[in-house]
Amino acid sequence: MRKAIAITVLIVLSIPTCLPAFEKKAFRMREDYGVHSLRDNCTLQYYYFIPCPTYSWFWGFYNWDCGDIIGKFFTVGDTPTGVATACDPVDCHNIAGIEFLDFAGFGTLYPGFFTVQFDIYCANESGAPLLPIWTSSPVETHIGWNVVQIDSPWVMITHCSTLWQPPSAPRFLVTATHIGTECTYPQWAFDNISAHVSLECEMHDLGCLPILYPRPYDSYYPTIHSGYYGIDFAYVPPLWFLDGGDTSQDGTVYGFLELTWKILLECAGPWNQAVEPTTWSGIKNMYR
Repeated sequence: MRKAIAITVLIVLSIPTCLPAFEKKAFRMREDYGVHSLRDNCTLQYYYFIPCPTYSWFWGFYNWDCGDIIGKFFTVGDTPTGVATACDPVDCHNIAGIEFLDFAGFGTLYPGFFTVQFDIYCANESGAPLLPIWTSSPVETHIGWNVVQIDSPWVMITHCSTLWQPPSAPRFLVTATHIGTECTYPQWAFDNISAHVSLECEMHDLGCLPILYPRPYDSYYPTIHSGYYGIDFAYVPPLWFLDGGDTSQDGTVYGFLELTWKILLECAGPWNQAVEPTTWSGIKNMYR
């Protein structure tokens, strides 16, 4: 049985940006990286986890409109943040799951009100969708880490290979569309730079790529990955999310944010149809 989840709300900020009037809250939590036990798995993730000293801070964004689309694109072979190692760009072409963090969890309390739908597309270098390849059933999110499991056969992305990299480095876009009747939630989690800086936490490199502050458009990868597409991908390239504590219009104070989305890949080789079902361990309690 899942243990009770305790979340401490620290800050509530609302600042003007080029994006719609989202509401934002800052949360302090501890993330447990040892939650996966997929066979031959690897993880793609780009968000910062910055302990200060043993807890990290994340932003929760909510107040969405029905039809809003948020998204994030990934390239197999990128070095992920956190403790994960780079996925083999030749063999890791099977998407087995999407993991994300929701600080509200109203989807299970009010089914149909805050429902979302995930889609996966082949993507170009700016994150624009090129080819739809998978759509989830409606998802009612719960508080804490959620996993959208893709059972065998998995979503294979070999044909999403990029033109500007070797053909064994697929790039794909994952989106969430707010399809419920109210749509204000989920309270999607993003990483948080401003809380750490304001509390004078050490921006160290432990278990992560070196922390860039402010985080620019261009970092260790071609661009920031998390974007807001409005409705029907109105913004391509997508609008990036500013840190919730940033008072600028261009991210000059703290920089930009990434959604706390992870993609779980099975490394079974290109075009390899799985014959055994994916097994999952229970998600551990991420709070202590």
